[in-house]
Amino acid sequence: MFRKALSGFAMKLMVAKGKQNLRRMEKSSYSPEAENLELLRKIIKSNKNTEFGILHNFAGIKTPEDFRKNVPVSGYEDYAAYIERIKNGEKNVLVSSRVLGFSRTSGSSGVPKYIPATAASLKAYVRYTWTRALALGALRLEKQGKKYKSGRGIFLSPATNECLPNGMICSNIAEIGARQYGRLYPFILTVPGKNLFDVHDGDYVYNIYRFALQDEDASFIFSVFFSINVSQVAYLQNNWRLIVDDIEKGTIDKSIKMKPELRKYLSKRIKPMPCRAQYLRAQFEKGFDKTLFKRIWPNMTVISSIGNASFRPSSEYIRSLADGIPLDFSIYGASEALVAACYELENTDMQLLTDSCYYEFIRYGDENEEVLGIGDLRAGEKYEILITNQAGLYRYRLKDVLEVRGFRNSCPLISFVFRKGQMFNIAGEKFSEEDARNTVEMLAKAHGIKIENWLFYQDDSVVPGRYVLLYEDESGVDLAACVDETEDYMGQCNKRYPSQREKGFIGKLAVRRQIPGTHRQWAERCVSLGASAAQIKPVHSLDNEEKKEFFLSRIQN
Repeated sequence: MFRKALSGFAMKLMVAKGKQNLRRMEKSSYSPEAENLELLRKIIKSNKNTEFGILHNFAGIKTPEDFRKNVPVSGYEDYAAYIERIKNGEKNVLVSSRVLGFSRTSGSSGVPKYIPATAASLKAYVRYTWTRALALGALRLEKQGKKYKSGRGIFLSPATNECLPNGMICSNIAEIGARQYGRLYPFILTVPGKNLFDVHDGDYVYNIYRFALQDEDASFIFSVFFSINVSQVAYLQNNWRLIVDDIEKGTIDKSIKMKPELRKYLSKRIKPMPCRAQYLRAQFEKGFDKTLFKRIWPNMTVISSIGNASFRPSSEYIRSLADGIPLDFSIYGASEALVAACYELENTDMQLLTDSCYYEFIRYGDENEEVLGIGDLRAGEKYEILITNQAGLYRYRLKDVLEVRGFRNSCPLISFVFRKGQMFNIAGEKFSEEDARNTVEMLAKAHGIKIENWLFYQDDSVVPGRYVLLYEDESGVDLAACVDETEDYMGQCNKRYPSQREKGFIGKLAVRRQIPGTHRQWAERCVSLGASAAQIKPVHSLDNEEKKEFFLSRIQN
């Protein structure tokens, strides 16, 4: 009971911090430019005596114009040598603050990138992830005249407790951010110890559900992407009987792959729970319907995951199991910085976080690449974003294109559109990932099916070049016979496509079915090669040879 009381206190504290952070977001929405400029001044002042600051005369920078003159627009290649030195223990190179660890990403070309993280750069993740989502869920209940019940949360994304040779943590940004809660884990999450479950410990999905299911008071679910939720629900469908049996007996089945030391540690912290097991068994036997999550966890108040357009099918699937539980579409960011967060539930528009990093923008399609500020942004237009973060990256191209959806007071509300480079351009049509996604959604809607896993690729082996749509589908509908229909949707989404087809500059579309499980196997392959499951995003284009070889070898005849 004492432990449960401590947990309740910790969760109430998290909600209170979340409400404070929501108020902070609202306050900053009235003066985003001023707050963002003040952050830039702070970054410049703090780092003027670093090697990078001296080289670029930070001491002489007084205005945004000075900043643009002194510091060039940059990419990861401009920092790689500096970062290698920081990894080897050098200090005061890019940033004066202590580097706490590195977020390792696969990079667009498959070459790993190591992004430094500092206490200041991680602060936004602490402010605007769990606590923000919890507060939104609690405020919703309060508006309904209901009381928030302070149960622990379920963290579905695995850890990768990997370090550099010098002992510095080297993982994904979500985990590095989560580590800031450290020893609070047992009081705010259903994990039983001070560490998240490691992907290398064995069957980490079993570990997550083994302890999540036995906690009837769990109040939120958090993962990096909704696609992680979907894959883990599939695991639960196949393994709930085994997990519930273990909960009943207070055991960990011998068939579960697990490091011996972890099995020993966990076995000391479990006990038979026959009543909970009986209840769970009855709920699962009713089926995986829209009431499932609420039946298992009656106090569940919010499910939070990144849910931009790329993950829409995944979020809709989770919604089909979570009637009565609002979805929080979480955040938009990257390993380099947290950029925006949702300010209300069930809304994918995200408020730019002006206390996280300094922003500059280039209007998408502007060949002159004129750099704009927050005050220059216009609703309905698309922009490439540049960030200056608090961990040593300055005027850095994320290569993401965003759309300004509107404004909250004076602060832009944005949504991710596509990543630069994830675009096809056979004959000047510039068919983007957004165009591709909209095409697939229109096709799926017309046939009353869900197409969760799909990709386009540019086939240059024929003349003229053509597009090929690869898809996975369990409905039995053969979309290969729908080429003309699909091309019509492509033309509706990209106005240049029909004219270039009519001129014969682009060949006729081909539609092929992928072997079932191809995208899941790709994700498993990435994890086996050292990638974090929390960083694996849907593959919608074949932007390197490795992807081409994998996906093109798995097309059904």
